[in-house]
Amino acid sequence: MHVSISVRFKKILKKQKMIEDGKTIFVPWDFKGVSEYALDHALFYSSKSKLDICLIYVVKKKSLVKETKSKLDAIAADVLEKKGKQVSTIVEVGSFHSGLKKAADKHQAAMIFVGIDGFKGIQKYIGTNILNVLSGAVIPSVVVQKPKHPRSTFSIVCPIDQRKESKLLLRWISFLSRFMHLKVYLAYPEFEESGQNKKIFSNVSFAKNFLKNEKIDFETECFSIYDFNNSIVNFSRKFGVDLILNLTKKAGGYRSFFTTPKSHYLIANSEKIPVMCITPTPGLWKFTPFK
Repeated sequence: MHVSISVRFKKILKKQKMIEDGKTIFVPWDFKGVSEYALDHALFYSSKSKLDICLIYVVKKKSLVKETKSKLDAIAADVLEKKGKQVSTIVEVGSFHSGLKKAADKHQAAMIFVGIDGFKGIQKYIGTNILNVLSGAVIPSVVVQKPKHPRSTFSIVCPIDQRKESKLLLRWISFLSRFMHLKVYLAYPEFEESGQNKKIFSNVSFAKNFLKNEKIDFETECFSIYDFNNSIVNFSRKFGVDLILNLTKKAGGYRSFFTTPKSHYLIANSEKIPVMCITPTPGLWKFTPFK
């Protein structure tokens, strides 16, 4: 039994390291304005991290590949002319899920940037294209609703709750800190039950020690559990936060993306603050440094 656990964990770490050492930012393209928003954010992250950018489109028939590739190449040429950034293009054949996964594995994707049109965009995609992929993806996916707002600093809200898996968000903060100076706000809810709060305080204490060791600037903020998501969004608007982290979980079969309907509104928040969706890697939290 010990050997099987060790082998499984090695596979988990290998996959995780491949992502963290990834070379490409993927931008699923739909030839609409929201894709341009996603590209705008991808260009910012690329400028900081030196990661390549790849536009990807998945078609159902092989006969559509040539025409679609020509359209993507024209967009790439326009990006080079206007932004001075060389981007690659890929057209895959199949379902969106299989096409994106195949391309992401082949080209060592580190992040995915997705543009949506508010809550209607969330409703449109549930059970079909984008969110199906994000719900099972190990690759962090940033959902955006508007172009990148230029700022001199970069700040993140990292929600920490009673779940042991929430500590995994810290791994991606560490990942981003390789490329830019961060200000992190650790946001945690307060329950009426002392037992729940005990678990939360333990996770918050872990997070604070982790960020101290990583030499990442941070503050803590406590919000009521009854309005936690809205409080995070309002706080983010007030303090000009650039990114909200969100722990996602596939529940109730592959057609379900969010654990609760409230999470829909966090992803498609009315302030249009970008949200990074991170799906827990099975088993990783059990091992150091996330015990």
